[in-house]
Amino acid sequence: MNKISKKVKGNKSEPSVVIVIPIYQAEISVTEEGSLRQCIDVLGKYAIKIVKPRGLNLDHWVKKYPLLDLVSFADDYFLGTAGYNRLMTTISFYEVFRSFDFMLIYQLDAYVFRDELINWCKKGFDYIGAPSLHQEAYDKLQGSSKQIYADALSSNRVVYNGGLSLRKISSIIRYLKIYNRAYSPWKGNEDMLFSQEATRLIPMKLFLKLPDWQTALRFAFEKSPAATFELTDKHLPFACHAWERYDPEFWSPYIVIKQ
Repeated sequence: MNKISKKVKGNKSEPSVVIVIPIYQAEISVTEEGSLRQCIDVLGKYAIKIVKPRGLNLDHWVKKYPLLDLVSFADDYFLGTAGYNRLMTTISFYEVFRSFDFMLIYQLDAYVFRDELINWCKKGFDYIGAPSLHQEAYDKLQGSSKQIYADALSSNRVVYNGGLSLRKISSIIRYLKIYNRAYSPWKGNEDMLFSQEATRLIPMKLFLKLPDWQTALRFAFEKSPAATFELTDKHLPFACHAWERYDPEFWSPYIVIKQ
């Protein structure tokens, strides 16, 4: 009997969700393990899958954290950013998890604060992640600059970062099938395909429902967390992404990694 069948499904009317954690190497850092442990502690009632290279043995992590399950893909998907982007834009990747309604991608630079996962699944979005602008000027704005950040988010085409993102699996598969028929293979960051391109390419607007940036900030913070905190009336989101990279001092009261 596999681990999915052992899981308690709960109310059949509730959407089902799988948490997918990409791991590329046998050993992870202290903060990455802290992120993994927090995910298990907060979201351990859901199926949690480690996505890994086929040639990498991660049995020691399953032994340490028995709730985890391993799912392997071809090694070349994990050799760099380009390979990972290919994996995340490959229909067959999502087909592996087709028995679930939603997928939470949870890279180990993310940190979840509380279990709001089903609530987010019920909001009707096909893809949601932390709002991000690819401009260094908006990386670490302080709280006093909240309006500057809000204006930037309002006036730019926002990327919803894929490192911590919730995806409706059937919608993503449909979107990729349509995109692949109409356009050449995607070469950029995978999250840009599901956020920026989904709004820039007029025909594709019809096939993914995305949140506005104000709603997405309630799902996750990434850049400029101090300014974002002010924009959400000092409410922490469901989770955050890249907290060590963007203003770790802001996060120090909220994220404590045990050695």
